[in-house]
Amino acid sequence: MLQFFVKIASLLVVAGAVMAPSRAQVAISGQMPRGAIISPRAKYEPAGDKVYHGASLPETWDENGLRRQLQTYKAAAGKKLSVVTWFASAYEVGRMTSWRQTYAASLARVKRSGAISLIKFSTQDYVYNKTRRAADLKQIAAGGWDDYFKDAAATVRDFGGPVFISINHEMNGTWYPFSEAYPNSGVKASDFVAAWRRIVTVFRQTGAKNVAFVWSPNVPDVGNVPFYKYYPGDAYTDWIGISFYSANDMNDMDTIYRTYAAKKPFFVTEWATAPEKSRYNPRYVGDAKWIKQFFAALETRYPRVKAISWFNWDKDDGNYLLTRVPEQSRAYAQDIAAPRYLDQSSGGGGGGNTVEVARLDVPSREIRLREVTPVQRPRVEAPRVEAPRAQAPRRERIRLQIVPLTR
Repeated sequence: MLQFFVKIASLLVVAGAVMAPSRAQVAISGQMPRGAIISPRAKYEPAGDKVYHGASLPETWDENGLRRQLQTYKAAAGKKLSVVTWFASAYEVGRMTSWRQTYAASLARVKRSGAISLIKFSTQDYVYNKTRRAADLKQIAAGGWDDYFKDAAATVRDFGGPVFISINHEMNGTWYPFSEAYPNSGVKASDFVAAWRRIVTVFRQTGAKNVAFVWSPNVPDVGNVPFYKYYPGDAYTDWIGISFYSANDMNDMDTIYRTYAAKKPFFVTEWATAPEKSRYNPRYVGDAKWIKQFFAALETRYPRVKAISWFNWDKDDGNYLLTRVPEQSRAYAQDIAAPRYLDQSSGGGGGGNTVEVARLDVPSREIRLREVTPVQRPRVEAPRVEAPRAQAPRRERIRLQIVPLTR
């Protein structure tokens, strides 16, 4: 009799293995069968199916400007933001920045609004086309900029609240000098990886444990250097971030999602529609319908997307304002009203809990090697950089906000 039950049990195990979907199928479809692998929740990852509701706002440098934009956005979306995205850089109009003097106030200002900051930090001047100033990635990797990033890390550490930081986003494009595909940049993807790891190490050694680092490539790859060449590795990355605009079909996220969704939550750090982007999508369904498709894809196709941030800017390269098309903002408001989209930062959580995560098959050999093989940092005799101590006048800070951000 015992042998009979053992045989039946073994048959049930085999049948379950045959009928169960593959790990890759589970991850891309978003289905969560019973017995899905349990994985630790990432730093500040919301529990269950919750998603941070965020937006990138250009006027964050003074209290009135931020308050005005938050009110305008809430009026259009019908819901408060839990994340405010803003930009920081190593240089501003040719002058080296100090996080303590330049960005500490913005962190506090966003916190008072009830939101978490996502800081898009760039090692180049945000008007690079005018000043040609940028921190050299090889020098960063060699420790030449350690003092600068100690100032940054101490500023964030002393702030105390949760902070998302994305370093040199859209590096797999051709439009930033920290990209290998940028004309005559002299940069390799390995330089990007080495600099990222050095910055993260400095933050950790300085005690800035309240930072979640978001690695944010563009979707899709532009140029001949794919996104995975720039991946710093699991140990140096908390979230996977992407830029995803109306030039994309919904399935364009599949490749990068398959690669990392089993290991990291996703943050759509920039998304929006703009006529200047939509014209590159031959199957574009219109602004409002594209918005509806996006939200539907998050629920059914990409369950590991746990934060989104609309790029609410009107720039030279496109008008991305949510209110540009009334039908678009209405469609957005209808979907963002769902309880799963958090309107306050308290809806997040620490990394001590667990969440069901669909695991993928073993990543490709190339990607695995990128994660386990240490980057050979170039030997560079670089001067140490001291962050400036004097605070720029308030009048200058307010004036700088109107300079267009070079993307």
